[in-house]
Amino acid sequence: MTLGVASLKGRRFAGWLLFVSLAIHAPIALAATFYSKLPNSDFDNYYNIGTRPGRPYVDFPVEFPVATAQTFRTLAPLAGDRDRFGVNLVIVSFVADLAIAAALAWAWGIEAAACYAFVMIPLLDLFLLRSDLWSTALATAAAAAWRQERRAFAAIGFGVGAAFKLWPVTFLPLLLVRSKAGRRAVPIAVAIATGIAILGAWLWVAGPRGLYQVLTFRGAQGWEIESTVGAVWMLIDRSSMRIETGAWRIGTTSGPISILLFVLGAIPCMWMIWRGARTGHLGAGWSGGISALLVTSALLSPQYACWLTPASGIAWAEGDKRSAFLTGFAVFLTNLEWKSFGPLLRGEASGLALVLARNLLLAFIVFDVARMVARAPLTTELAASRAQV
Repeated sequence: MTLGVASLKGRRFAGWLLFVSLAIHAPIALAATFYSKLPNSDFDNYYNIGTRPGRPYVDFPVEFPVATAQTFRTLAPLAGDRDRFGVNLVIVSFVADLAIAAALAWAWGIEAAACYAFVMIPLLDLFLLRSDLWSTALATAAAAAWRQERRAFAAIGFGVGAAFKLWPVTFLPLLLVRSKAGRRAVPIAVAIATGIAILGAWLWVAGPRGLYQVLTFRGAQGWEIESTVGAVWMLIDRSSMRIETGAWRIGTTSGPISILLFVLGAIPCMWMIWRGARTGHLGAGWSGGISALLVTSALLSPQYACWLTPASGIAWAEGDKRSAFLTGFAVFLTNLEWKSFGPLLRGEASGLALVLARNLLLAFIVFDVARMVARAPLTTELAASRAQV
């Protein structure tokens, strides 16, 4: 009886927290519609991609996957001008934000949605002025479909999500986890068909150079100053700082190195997501895996923290409170780092300390989650041990 009352109170609190958090999301979104009309290098770039004559990737370079680029090229002519285009993008991103909360509530309960909505608050103003909520919504909806045994829909969702940003492709190992019905062939076949269709469309639009442009951010030759290597480089020598391909970069790297780093980050990422799902710790696996992808990347823009936010809600609902807290704290530190970008550019101690602290926290999350999911028993083994008790 006591546990039932406590559980009921917990759900009521979660419902209240979700309502209050989303009530805060709404005015932030309204403010973002006004900010979207101001000069903004990212939205200006999106509009340029959407209206520029010629063939994307071929006649001019594009750093976004094919679905994102085509979304820009669809919305820009419909909007008619830069101001309406910016407002439309904010509206689409806000809908994606609500969709993430709904998907979490459907698959993991109101507690997961409430935790997500609360964690989002500090950086929502930035997320609404970028495009990362779109791929995050698709990845979350696909993960929710996977949990609800809609494996074919999950396969399609992960594939379509990767057409907007590449990172959702790291969730495909979830399809290798045996379902309650013991079936894996159908979702794997659907994933292969979806991948072939998306890759075929991309190659038709962009040719082989399109994928290279995305993986190397239009062939950038420097480390973004907030990345793991870039932040350390800032401590040593800031003389090579410059704006390159729309981001502040430092030092020297190359396209092949960026691709190698993506592969090196994707391998532990996929393992942690797969292992987390098999052991009942998908939220923690999501957090650790995506953190690994971010830590090894040559580009670590603040908006990429958006990819982590659903993991905090899932981890909380699964009982992994430490992972949920650390993930939320990483988003919060990213908010502080983003708000201190000016001091970082000037090489001030406060800005450098924040970006280094955020990167160290991401690295710790990778280590902590990898250790946890490696030691955790498989859910089938856990269920068998409970049955024996």
